[in-house]
Amino acid sequence: MGHSCKNESHLPFRLRIQRNTLFFAIGFFASLSIFPQPAQNQNQNIPLISQTANLDSAFNESILYFKRMPEDTKIRILDEEYTNKEILKSLADLQMIVRNSSDYQMQTEIKKRFQFIDLSPSNEPPTITGYYEVRIYGKNKPEREYKYPALSPPILKPDNNGEENPIHFPRERWNEKSLWEKYSKPIVYLRLTDLHLAQLEGSALVQTETNESFRINYAADNAQNYISPSVYLKGICPSLKPYHLSICIQSKPNEVTEAILKNPRYIFFEKETLSKSNTSVDVIGPLGSAGIRLVPFRSVAMDKKIPLGFPILLSFQSDFNSVNNHLVFVHDRGNAITGDGRLDYFLGSGAGIEEFANNLLTKGKVTLLLPKKETQRIQHKVN
Repeated sequence: MGHSCKNESHLPFRLRIQRNTLFFAIGFFASLSIFPQPAQNQNQNIPLISQTANLDSAFNESILYFKRMPEDTKIRILDEEYTNKEILKSLADLQMIVRNSSDYQMQTEIKKRFQFIDLSPSNEPPTITGYYEVRIYGKNKPEREYKYPALSPPILKPDNNGEENPIHFPRERWNEKSLWEKYSKPIVYLRLTDLHLAQLEGSALVQTETNESFRINYAADNAQNYISPSVYLKGICPSLKPYHLSICIQSKPNEVTEAILKNPRYIFFEKETLSKSNTSVDVIGPLGSAGIRLVPFRSVAMDKKIPLGFPILLSFQSDFNSVNNHLVFVHDRGNAITGDGRLDYFLGSGAGIEEFANNLLTKGKVTLLLPKKETQRIQHKVN
């Protein structure tokens, strides 16, 4: 979804793409002591996991992602090179194991077919945060506080005469009506705090004064680093949580407005029309990276050097929820989701999710599942 979060240190490995081949190296060793276990829901007010439906949807999104890739795509991990066909087979195998195996059989089969690679900083466990899809109200025309447009990506005019590509303009320029009228088109007009939330999370469900409902999905950004308004609002707002800024702006309008507009990063959106079904937004999630549809409690955002579509075992404890070796998939990126095992957990858009996501900040365990080559399977069988 291209959302923005707290900055972390960058992963100490390199990635290069050449001739439809993705080369990827990780300097970690496998651990074979982790097996999938049911998630533990400690707060029944949070609609955490529809285990089977959500998991099948997440599998299918990863599989469709690899099916869309060119057939000659290859991924090199550690000392092995995987073809697109091998990755697809590993996902299909894992899906069948999870669907059709008992707990004991599942442990045995996953151990037989996959390596477990723990992703973690050298001196502490990886950081786990949560993100969600916000629900906001908008206007078809600017009106009072609803005067901030959610913009579509800018279009460079054919006769630009060497002019800088407007997509790279800093945020302050996109506050100028004369500029965005020239290069872009407004999708909907929002309150500033709601636009900030939508840009922070990467998408939003919008309802207008005419009862039209649609989604705005991340489409592009200006490649600037995110700076949180909280940097400028300490001692001004009682709470620095992003979703509390709409309250603070009522008493401190100038300070909150200035703080939000100081963030140089700017997100552009595309409009997605939704089905008339009232449940469609809960069933069909927003778009993550590379057109992958996000699945609540099964999709995660990770560093761009972790391949999209790959399965992860996630474990953490928090006040709202604890999961133990919960199977999730890398379906998204984030401007500041960088670092060894750094993970942002997509939580959907249901009731109570906003508070859950904004308060989820913990340490945990993040384990990448890599398919074993046939020679590795034979060696495992011998041992």
